Amino acid sequence: MPNPTTRERMVSAAMTLFRREGYTATSWRRLVDEAGTPWGSAYHHFPGGKEQLAVAAIGLAVDTTLATVDRAFERGETAEDAVRWWYRKAGQALAAGDYRSGCPLATLALEVVNDSPVLTEACRAGFDRWHETLTGHLTARGCEPAAELATAIVTNIEGALLLSRVRRSAEPLDLAADHVATLLRAA
Repeated sequence: MPNPTTRERMVSAAMTLFRREGYTATSWRRLVDEAGTPWGSAYHHFPGGKEQLAVAAIGLAVDTTLATVDRAFERGETAEDAVRWWYRKAGQALAAGDYRSGCPLATLALEVVNDSPVLTEACRAGFDRWHETLTGHLTARGCEPAAELATAIVTNIEGALLLSRVRRSAEPLDLAADHVATLLRAA
């Protein structure tokens, strides 16, 4: 794999920092330092400022999550298996990061929903993409009503991520996966 570009390093660093520390608490200086990029590259690559960088970071977070969801459904024999694998991977990622990082979209959305229409729209579009992807996978597995189940899965994992982070334990994610598996079996 080729070395990431300066822009890619900045977007990746922003995704990590926003997810861990939030949007407001993450300064340009911190972003540049974390990315290991020259100071001038911030405004060169993101003339629209931190908000433009955050939109790119949201896009990366969405793509990363969707790759995990796709992999879960490729690996799992059933929709229940896929969701359990995805939730388990989320728990492992939380533990690996010492429970300091939650969902990158939720962290930003909760912080900026009243202040930035641009970031709110980027988060909404990201959640919509997750929902559409899950709906497609569930439909392919014969789980109906797929759209409603996809909504339940997204809301379920978001709440479980929050509780797991606060409790510093993957147990809420494990329990949430069990409940979703029951729901999917009934569908």
